[in-house]
Amino acid sequence: MSAMALDTVKRGRIDHVLPQGYLDGFSSPSKKGRLSVFDRDNQRWFEASTRRIGGIRGFYDYPPGSQPDQTADQAFARLEAQFPPVRRELVENSFSNWRVLLDFLLHFAQMLRTTSELYRQQDVAHSRKQTMFKVVEVLERKPSERQPGRFDETLSVRPFRPVDQREYETLLRNKAITDMRTEIAKGAAWLSERHWCLRFAVNPTDPVITTDHPVVVDGRSPTLEEALPDPNTLVFFPVCWQACLIGSMAKFDKETDAFHSDDLIRLRGIQLKLAQRFVFSPSRVAFGLAAVNAAPF
Repeated sequence: MSAMALDTVKRGRIDHVLPQGYLDGFSSPSKKGRLSVFDRDNQRWFEASTRRIGGIRGFYDYPPGSQPDQTADQAFARLEAQFPPVRRELVENSFSNWRVLLDFLLHFAQMLRTTSELYRQQDVAHSRKQTMFKVVEVLERKPSERQPGRFDETLSVRPFRPVDQREYETLLRNKAITDMRTEIAKGAAWLSERHWCLRFAVNPTDPVITTDHPVVVDGRSPTLEEALPDPNTLVFFPVCWQACLIGSMAKFDKETDAFHSDDLIRLRGIQLKLAQRFVFSPSRVAFGLAAVNAAPF
């Protein structure tokens, strides 16, 4: 698709920051497509369909006049389409085949992490602290010695000074969406460096839940940078109400096992603490106390 064609893509649609196909895995077994949703701001439960929750109008739209080589939707369309049948296959096989599908599940978790509001906020905040440069001229272009088939370019650059605040905000938004696409293209990335286990639940009244920040970490270290290599740190990715993947730098004694009810309550407490606003569940559940050093990704 050409840059000109990309600029004519319909804008202002409802973009589901949490894909409907993912949220459907947390819907009530007796009311397919219906979720119990906890609003953290107002401290109340309500019922909603997967179509009417978790969406932001135009969240992945490049601003008018931008000329990206790919839309944001194209970056994650394949993962979104493949996840529901993968989840159904896992459930039908009682999760016995989860290790075969682990690479895909971790890639999907990476996608959820980078398509979130939190990632956008963090990327923009980081960019505001950086000095940006604009390419003025390509001085030299020669075949790359490290990447056959590609070219290394010597560029003439100068500091980028936006004309006005609107131009600057457009630049930051463009960069954040492009950074998101870049992260998704890396696949499972750092998630694949961990050991993983799967813990499952059997009762929709005592389920695994998810939030508007699905991938979270729980550790003892004071900062995220210190927490990630720590063998005591756990990374949680809720796959559906029946299952959650748990990652660590240390190996697990059991790769597949049932959740204890107390562990589920504690995990739900961590998730509630880190939710930006909404928690999604097949039923109204109890929340435990959140770990002090838990943090969203």
